[in-house]
Amino acid sequence: MEAFMTNLLKIKKMSKGFYLLFTILMAVIPLYYILFWVCINHLPETLISNVAPESFLSFPLSIKLRLLGFTASLLPLSALIYGVANLRRLFSFYKQGTIFSMEHARIFRKVAKALVLWCLFSILYEAAQSVLFSISNPPGSRVISVGVSSFEVTTLIVAGIALFTAWVMDEGRILSEENELTV
Repeated sequence: MEAFMTNLLKIKKMSKGFYLLFTILMAVIPLYYILFWVCINHLPETLISNVAPESFLSFPLSIKLRLLGFTASLLPLSALIYGVANLRRLFSFYKQGTIFSMEHARIFRKVAKALVLWCLFSILYEAAQSVLFSISNPPGSRVISVGVSSFEVTTLIVAGIALFTAWVMDEGRILSEENELTV
């Protein structure tokens, strides 16, 4: 029992750090998206060329195109913030010493959902970016680029693992509750 209490104190302490990290990320991530679209005309093309080949990029982007780009970025941004908010909530439980509950399994499911949505929205966002970056080009030089990378596949695998973990945690909670009720 003493080892459990020592480990619980360590879990609480580490959870405070993760809770703070996710709190900071909830502010920094939207700021990054805003700054990207505000400053995009001043960024090196090497940072942007992963969306479309440099020969298809047309700069500077007008304010209208930057607003459209930022609006398109709201889809993956919302999924990302939804996931980070749920991770923050999970670590708020851990920092209070609550390790297993029905809510933990729900949060893991929500994180998995956020990862899947983020992948789907990121694919749409990358396609929208390729159109925005080449829309001012002459006909025949405009681009729409849609693709799935190993990063998206890896993220979907992690989402599947989170979903499976939620299921296992919920089953463990049910067994624990049944054991407590058994005399």
